[in-house]
Amino acid sequence: MDEQPVMEPDVREVLQEEPDAPMTAIPVKVECVDGPVRVQVLPDKGGATGTRTVKTTKAVKLLVADARRKSAVLISMDQNMRVAFSEAATQAPSAMALWPKLVPLTVPATVEVWVIAEGGDTSVSYQTALWAQ
Repeated sequence: MDEQPVMEPDVREVLQEEPDAPMTAIPVKVECVDGPVRVQVLPDKGGATGTRTVKTTKAVKLLVADARRKSAVLISMDQNMRVAFSEAATQAPSAMALWPKLVPLTVPATVEVWVIAEGGDTSVSYQTALWAQ
């Protein structure tokens, strides 16, 4: 008689799982350091600059979230600005931070940056710094 094919194969065979093997131990030497440790900040690899005209009617996304960004510096030239770090926060002006004109704002995070002008149209300049890799 002819042998019938297996219509329900073993799950391990279908997933092509490897046989369980014991993990080999990797020797690690742990040392405790008592006292100060010297650290050095990595230099910036690059960056970008720009200026956008921002209106009072609708918040604009000035910067996208970027994991490579070390920091960003924003400055509003003509009017105060409101700043938020998500589009949801732009729905209510009370959820946005009011920032005075001609005062630099450093954003040391990789988040989105949304801005809207307060009291009249304004130019918002930005400078970003990217981490060295």
